[in-house]
Amino acid sequence: MPELEEVSERATGQVSRGQNLVYTLPHATESIAEFLTPALARIDPSAGGTQVVVVTRDAETALAISETVLKLSGPAGIEVVPVTSAARAGRIFKSRPVLAVAGTASELGALVRASQLKLDTVRTVALAWVDDILDDGPESVAALEALLGELGDAVRVIVARKLTPTVQDLVERYARRARQVGVAETEVPQLPENYELPIIRHVTVAASARPSALRRLLDDLDPPSVIIVARDPGAAADAARTIRTLGYRADDKTIRVTQGDFKEAAHTVIFFQPPVTPAELQRIAQAKPVEIVVLAQPGELAWLRELASGRLSPLTLHGPERRAHDREEAVRQELRTVLAQGVPAREIISLEPLLEEFDAAELAASALHLLERERAQRRKAEANQVAVARARPAEGDRPRTSPGAAGGMTRLFMTVGTRDGVKTGDLMGMIAGEGGIPGDRVGKIDLRESHALVEVAEADAASVIARVNGAMVRGRRVVVRGERDKEEREKSAGPRGDRPDRGGRGERSGPPRGRPGAPRRGGPPDRSSRGGPRRDRDRS
Repeated sequence: MPELEEVSERATGQVSRGQNLVYTLPHATESIAEFLTPALARIDPSAGGTQVVVVTRDAETALAISETVLKLSGPAGIEVVPVTSAARAGRIFKSRPVLAVAGTASELGALVRASQLKLDTVRTVALAWVDDILDDGPESVAALEALLGELGDAVRVIVARKLTPTVQDLVERYARRARQVGVAETEVPQLPENYELPIIRHVTVAASARPSALRRLLDDLDPPSVIIVARDPGAAADAARTIRTLGYRADDKTIRVTQGDFKEAAHTVIFFQPPVTPAELQRIAQAKPVEIVVLAQPGELAWLRELASGRLSPLTLHGPERRAHDREEAVRQELRTVLAQGVPAREIISLEPLLEEFDAAELAASALHLLERERAQRRKAEANQVAVARARPAEGDRPRTSPGAAGGMTRLFMTVGTRDGVKTGDLMGMIAGEGGIPGDRVGKIDLRESHALVEVAEADAASVIARVNGAMVRGRRVVVRGERDKEEREKSAGPRGDRPDRGGRGERSGPPRGRPGAPRRGGPPDRSSRGGPRRDRDRS
C-alpha cells in the first residue's frame, strides 16, 4: 500500500494524535485521501470493533469514499463499508468485523439503535462534507446531532468546502480547539478581457452513469469540437473509452479528453466530473468555449451553482425525460384549446362547491389524474378489442348466433350511444374493468345513437348485468339489462301510437279508466267492457 502510506505520512506530520481537525477542501475524490488516510492509518485491527465512522450527506458520497479507499489500499487493506441501507449493512455487521463505515447520519443511527454499530469503540468520526449535510434540511441536522451526542471521546474530523458561520457554530459545539489543516481555494476566478463565461448547463447523473450520459450528450449536442475534462486518471480513462466506442480515433482533433490542459479553443467543454475550484473555471476560459456542460450528481449542484455565481441551468437529454416532457406538453395544449373555446359552464357549476375546500390547482391536477386514468383504460380496452378481432374469424366467415341460440352468446342492452360520445373501446374497457370479463368472451358491439347492443357469453350475462349496471362511462351512468327484457317491456307497453284514446274517440284497446262498469262522462255505462281483460293482465 505505498500510495496510502505516502499520504498517511504527509498528513500525520501536520497534526498530533487525538486532536480535532477541520479541513477546508473541495468536494473531490482527491480530497478523500487527504482527510481520511490519517484516521485509517491509526486503525488497530487486533482491537476489533468499528473504529472509524464517516458521516456523509447521501449514499453516493459514501460509495465514492469506499471506492477511493479501496483503490488506495488495495483488496488486502483497510476497507470502508458503505451504509447505503441499514438493513443490508446490518447483515454485514453480523457476518464479520467492520473496522470503518460511511453513510448518512440517519442510516448510521438506525444501526446504532439496532445495537449493530457500537460507538464505544469508535476512535474517529469524520463529517464529509458538513456544509452539505447542514444544507440537507432539519431532519439530517437532527440525525447528525443525535449521532454526535452519543460519541464519547472520538476525534472529530470536520470537512467543509467553506467555513461558513453555520459550520463554525457546529465546530464550536462538537470539535472545540480544532486545528485547521487544509484551506481550499474559494476566490472567484478572473476571466480574460472581452470574454464572458457562458451559462453553465448541467445534466444530473449518478457517478456510474457518466459514460452513458456522455454518449447521449454528444448525440444531442453534436458539437463541431469538444474538450472533455476529467480530474482523475480513472475518470479520464472512462471518458476516453466512451468516445473510442463512438468511433473517434485517438488522433481526432475535434474531440479530446484532458485533465486540465487547455491549449486550443473548442466549441464545447464538457466536465465529465464537475469543477471543484474556481481555478478550474479560470483555466477553461483559455479555450473560450461557446457552451459548457457539466455531468453532476445531485449533491454537487449547490457548490457548482456557487462556483458559477448562479449562472447554472439544467439540460434535459433526449430520451425518457424528453418523451415525458412532450407528453405533458401535449396535455397542456389540449387544455389551451378547451380554454380558448370558452370554459364549459356545466363543469364550472360542478366544481364550484369544491373551491371552498381545495385550491383550484389541486382540482385541476385531480381532473388530469382522472383523465389519464380513463385514457389508460380506454387504450387497454382498445388493445383488447384489436386482439379479439384478430383472433376471431371474419364476420362473413362465421355463423351469426341469435340470443339464446347454440353458440353460447347473448345480447345485452346498454343505455349509452354515440350521442354520448361513447366508442366501442369505452364499452369494452368498462366490461373488462367493471365486469371482470376477458375480451375473448365479448362478441359484437353494435353501437347506435341512443343505445348499444353488446354480445357476451351467455354464462357471463348475469354477472355483467350485476357488475356493470350503474357504472360510469364518458360521464354517463349506464343501465344494463338483457335484450329480451327490453323487448318484452316494449311489447307489453305497446307502441306509443296504440295507447288508448282518452277522449273516447275511436276504438279502445282496453277498458276505460276507473271502476269497470262505471258510467262514462256524458253517456250510459259501457257494459261491454265488463268482460274485458284487466289492465294488469295486459301488462303480463
